Amino acid sequence: MLFASKLAAVLAILTVALASPILEARSCTPNFQGNPLTVYKTILGDIFEWTPVNAVGGQITLLQTPASQAFTNPAFLVEFTGQPDNAYHFKMTADTAHELQLAGAASGELSFAPITFSGTSQNFGIECSSCSLSSPDAGVGCVITHTETGTCVTGNSGGATLALATCDGTFAQQFNFHV
Repeated sequence: MLFASKLAAVLAILTVALASPILEARSCTPNFQGNPLTVYKTILGDIFEWTPVNAVGGQITLLQTPASQAFTNPAFLVEFTGQPDNAYHFKMTADTAHELQLAGAASGELSFAPITFSGTSQNFGIECSSCSLSSPDAGVGCVITHTETGTCVTGNSGGATLALATCDGTFAQQFNFHV
């Protein structure tokens, strides 16, 4: 009887502890402060950076970068729109006129298109497991959601062209931002 009451007490404490908001997964929305940045992921210790094609219809490929060259050529400006949906726009640093933004389509294709001020095809949400204003890694473990379709940016291997897919929380949908 004494054992049963102690067991019940321990289980009650564990139930409260596991339900505690302190143990919930933390998330944040990053602030890149207008800095050019590299979007990347690490696969088995190797760095794979988003590499865009600077043209209308240009896509993004996940390419392996030698460690000595990683983060030396930031390819993106990721700007907060200031809108209530907390959306961001992805622009290329190579597009010095800033005429193109990343756009998503219901088909799952991601490509650069002329900037449009109507619709939400160029709006993306970003939620990260950690954010920093003082570390070069401004966002880590980030999921990038296309706000119009509710799908996530996906790419998990070197040479893969990034696309939109159903959000599933897998490694293929987690990226980092290096300022």
